[in-house]
Amino acid sequence: MKLSLLTAAGIFLPNEKAAARYALETWQPPIRKLFLQFTEYEERPTTEVIVIHHAGFPDGDKDSSAEEIHKFHQEVNGWAGIGYHYVIRKDGTIEQGRRPNMIGAHALHHNKNSVGICVAGNFDVAKPNHQQMDSLKLLTAWLCQKYELDPVARGVIVGHRDLNDTACPGKNLYAKLDDVRYYCRDFNR
Repeated sequence: MKLSLLTAAGIFLPNEKAAARYALETWQPPIRKLFLQFTEYEERPTTEVIVIHHAGFPDGDKDSSAEEIHKFHQEVNGWAGIGYHYVIRKDGTIEQGRRPNMIGAHALHHNKNSVGICVAGNFDVAKPNHQQMDSLKLLTAWLCQKYELDPVARGVIVGHRDLNDTACPGKNLYAKLDDVRYYCRDFNR
């Protein structure tokens, strides 16, 4: 973002470096907010981990919305609502599930210090598409910046399988997590 554009907007910064830092600090990926209703939940005390999931329905690779998952988690699992904070659809749309600062229900024994991102699809049988990967990288980079996390530090960006006995997020998405980590590192330099 050019310093002149910020100045024209009434934001006065001393130099180009300050302007670039301001642009990065105020940037956020496009997130569709749904304002889902929850029966109960509490604020997350700390954020140290970003957990990547897939919606691994056994009947195949399909798109899932935050609203569909929310309904399933409430009606079938009996939870307060969707356990994930974000869902990335097949077209790359990022949808908010749980409010970002609330405790999720996505990784047993690790919910109080983590953010959960669910990528729609079954990545044991299919591969995440380019739109999904681009959105996952941007969202994860933004979360690392927001919570001051080192994306390449061990245990910061993990697959669900790294924390619990599961195949989630599927072998094909799990294989791409290093790409996500290094993108986040380079994005936040």
